[in-house]
Amino acid sequence: MLTRQFELRAETATEDRIVRGIAVPFNDPVDVGGYKEMIAPNAVMPRDNIKLFYGHDEPIGRVIDSKDTDAGWSITAKISETSRGNEVYTLLKDGVLDRFSIGFMPMEENEDKNGTIVRTKIDVREVSIVPIPAYEGAKVEEVRNAQDVAPIENKEIDVDNVAIEEMRESVEALERKVSTLSIVEAAPVVDTRSAGTVLKAIVAGEERAYTGGTSADAIVKNAWVGDLTRLVEGASVLRGVFGSASLPNEGNFIEYGQLKSDTSAFAKQAAEGDDLTFGKIQVETKTAAIATYGGYTQLTRQEIERSATNILDFSLRAQAIKVGQVLNGVLRADYKALHAAQLVALNKVDVSAAAGYNGWLDAIIEAAVKFDALGLPMDCLVADKASFKTLAKLQGADGRPVMLVAGNGSNNVGSIDVKGLGGNIANVKVVLDAGLAANESAFVNSNAIRFYTSPIVRLQDENIINLSKDFSVYTYAAVADEMPSAVVPVKPVA
Repeated sequence: MLTRQFELRAETATEDRIVRGIAVPFNDPVDVGGYKEMIAPNAVMPRDNIKLFYGHDEPIGRVIDSKDTDAGWSITAKISETSRGNEVYTLLKDGVLDRFSIGFMPMEENEDKNGTIVRTKIDVREVSIVPIPAYEGAKVEEVRNAQDVAPIENKEIDVDNVAIEEMRESVEALERKVSTLSIVEAAPVVDTRSAGTVLKAIVAGEERAYTGGTSADAIVKNAWVGDLTRLVEGASVLRGVFGSASLPNEGNFIEYGQLKSDTSAFAKQAAEGDDLTFGKIQVETKTAAIATYGGYTQLTRQEIERSATNILDFSLRAQAIKVGQVLNGVLRADYKALHAAQLVALNKVDVSAAAGYNGWLDAIIEAAVKFDALGLPMDCLVADKASFKTLAKLQGADGRPVMLVAGNGSNNVGSIDVKGLGGNIANVKVVLDAGLAANESAFVNSNAIRFYTSPIVRLQDENIINLSKDFSVYTYAAVADEMPSAVVPVKPVA
């Protein structure tokens, strides 16, 4: 099951605990790691009883209505009155949570002329509310709250059953709302004359120099205009190329089988009664350690509640991005080690720099033969930056580029998407991982490596003595080299 995160345009109402929004935007191409993907209009298959989750982990409600709109697949969901449901609902109203994420099974797709995978039919299994945006451009457009405060009835309160912490936060939120009611801004005076009319008045001497008050005569507050911190997500190219799976719930190691040797054979029986050709498969058990990756930050309540910037959102988002960057690095380090081991084992193809594009075509054929012997398709060429530049500049004998970069072209052997850092050569997909060193390119199949990960967990704890809150994020991961020979390094030769 794949997961994707999209913009949550929330419209909430206290009376019925409803959240509405576009759960799946249509015709919106995004980079999901190694390739671009877009969901076509009307691609979501009708399904009953879709649950609403928090972070793909904990159910907090259910989808009660859905429909296709011009913008995308819109849902209406009801949040249950549980402890987690109440927390998520409060964070939605405060604007801290503002994204949907879906879990879906791909059913039908095609590839357009730009190499984008267009999902034409998907089976949505669940919709989640998540704290971290997957796309920089996804912003909350509107949050409308109904009247939050109801008259307090004159009745006894059982103090033991009151959630004191939730009550205190609600009162503080109400005080902040009330404090803004005293701020009244006068509408600015607008000069509706055209520029020509003003210039004509100046020439005629009718427009006199201004002698009234200026901003220098007043106390002027600084205005917050945008990003103070720019958080950059690392490209997850390899995680889009190789396989992935969920870790078991227990244990500090995972065991997996790796092909050791294959001497199986099939031949004509020499004579009736003679032994058939003998052969066997040998599989050895390998283990991979499960490591913990995580980090924490600490913020004071004053910083969270009174900062002009949404420092809490920045901090949580930065934590999630760092998790992704670290996991990308873990997988890249394993790929590098496997690449080096396959060179030593001479499981490689040579590319002659002098032969130009013919050298690359020879290498592709040799690699295809190796994968055919493995019984696996050659999924793509993972290219380092130097190799990617070499591919982009390949020329024919007449000096004509043979890789299509722009325009219609003629007699091309492939194409390069310079902006998207991808392309193809001889119908083999090319993906660039800029984190690789020179000469670390390889033809690969996704079964070579499998990356086992657990869900990302966020914990928080409050210190009531110094009015601070700790936020930690952690996850478990292990890398299994299940079919090492399905990584075939490209070795440049003179």
